Amino acid sequence: MPKYPAAVLVVLLTGCTLAPDYQRPALPVAPRFPQGEASQDAMAPSRQHDDWHQVFQDPLLRQLIDNALLNNRDLRVAALNVEAYRAQFRIQRSELLPKVSADAKGQRQYLPRRMTGTGDGAITQTYAATLGVSAYELDLFGRLRSLSDKALLTYLASEQARRSVQLGLVASVASSYMTWRADLE
Repeated sequence: MPKYPAAVLVVLLTGCTLAPDYQRPALPVAPRFPQGEASQDAMAPSRQHDDWHQVFQDPLLRQLIDNALLNNRDLRVAALNVEAYRAQFRIQRSELLPKVSADAKGQRQYLPRRMTGTGDGAITQTYAATLGVSAYELDLFGRLRSLSDKALLTYLASEQARRSVQLGLVASVASSYMTWRADLE
């Protein structure tokens, strides 16, 4: 019989989790990029043009895209959503840590002559400091870890949604500009 049965029970329960074991599905693409000169030449432009500034060389088009990115409300809303989800992730991640509180205070007090009994006034000083753990939840079944993972994935998805809005806006402005230039010609 173990000397501390409660400690053994806690150690055994720590390995339990109710979160399903996620298995990533197989990707519908080749595991490696094609090798050879033809494939390298075909992929070279996509590697060089990561930024839209490098793709579009026309200064007027660049200025139009910059103005659209600065003044688009949908893009601002998407960026604010990213910040909100980032804050939610940080809040949820903080649930994994214990809540620690610290407090310190000091007091100085002058006691008049009539209260000391010695005929002289006195100054008393009192200092106090406290440190404690106010709340902590043991994550025995992985609930807090699962909620933190969910918040992280939601935050990352919102960031990709913002990037998608930005890319769509750049593509829309560029397409409209090209149509306008074609009409001029």
